[in-house]
Amino acid sequence: MPKSRKVPARALFLYGLLALCGLAAMSVDFSRLKGFMPIRYVRVEGEIRNLDAAEFRKALLPWAQVGYFLADMHGIEETAKSFPWIASVQVARLWPDTLLLKVIEQKPVARSGDGSLINYRGGRFSPENIQSYVKLPILDGPQGQEKHLLNMLYLLNGKLKQRDMRIDVLKLTNRRAWSAHLSSGVEIEFGKQDPSLAMDRLLALLPRLGEERIAALQKVDLRYPNGFAVIFRPESRAELNSLTQPDCIERGRIRSRAYT
Repeated sequence: MPKSRKVPARALFLYGLLALCGLAAMSVDFSRLKGFMPIRYVRVEGEIRNLDAAEFRKALLPWAQVGYFLADMHGIEETAKSFPWIASVQVARLWPDTLLLKVIEQKPVARSGDGSLINYRGGRFSPENIQSYVKLPILDGPQGQEKHLLNMLYLLNGKLKQRDMRIDVLKLTNRRAWSAHLSSGVEIEFGKQDPSLAMDRLLALLPRLGEERIAALQKVDLRYPNGFAVIFRPESRAELNSLTQPDCIERGRIRSRAYT
């Protein structure tokens, strides 16, 4: 039989000491640590433009008063995320008395029909004050379609750029009908067709109107398979007689077959 190895007395002593320390730790009342080494500072890092940093710190301080070691990092993170302007946040302790929050703010690129803001990923958020962003384009459509609307806005604006135009309002109804209002005041009805393809067709045919008439446009109706109809502003002096035959003109409206 193999000889059993004897454990040195010194090792036994160390093992016993560790076991006693473990038992002692298990019997500690951690509630007594509350308030021990309190967090005295809340540091907020990041590019802050809209977030009220003072109110932000004020909301987080109660979470930090339990002490440096017992501060609830998850609770602090959830409280921080409850502020509408917060897109993401990372929370950490900074020795010996500081709570560090690395913040990324929301970046609004559009407004929604209900008054909320929309970020570059198509997410809605609703801060109290949006006065600084009233010039952003409006995306008005069913809940959950924000990203689709935003992508279409970028696509259409890219096409309109060649004529120095842009969209102020883009709408999508529950029946999936599209319409737009341009910064120049022109309204465009797309209907249920693909707005991108319809815009290509419109831009290809617009030169036939002439620049004076293009400047006088009030509304363009693209809900025709082979053409479009236009309405000129009432005060416009754009000449209509040379556009088409007289029977295609009615109170400033040019019927679709004039541009097929």
